[in-house]
Amino acid sequence: MAQQVPTVLKATARPILSTSLHEARRRALNLYRAWYREVPRAVQMYKLDMTVGTGRKKVREEFQKNSHVRDPRVIDMLVIKVSLLWCAPHQYISLSAY
Repeated sequence: MAQQVPTVLKATARPILSTSLHEARRRALNLYRAWYREVPRAVQMYKLDMTVGTGRKKVREEFQKNSHVRDPRVIDMLVIKVSLLWCAPHQYISLSAY
């Protein structure tokens, strides 16, 4: 016979980075601002064939794709994923061509 797990244990999940939805959204907004400010330098450094405005529009589109997410743990995972791209954007750019 299978044992039943108490509902108290089922509902608790450890936070990844943020303890609340407000904190997770603040982290995502800070990351968005950092990427938005970084676009001019990335366009110049990697000699991208786009304008700064187009790059900023693309950043906005990518962040708006996940604007419906309300789970702090999922938001944290998305922030971590995008933060890893920040560390090695040249690897992402070279891999996205394939």
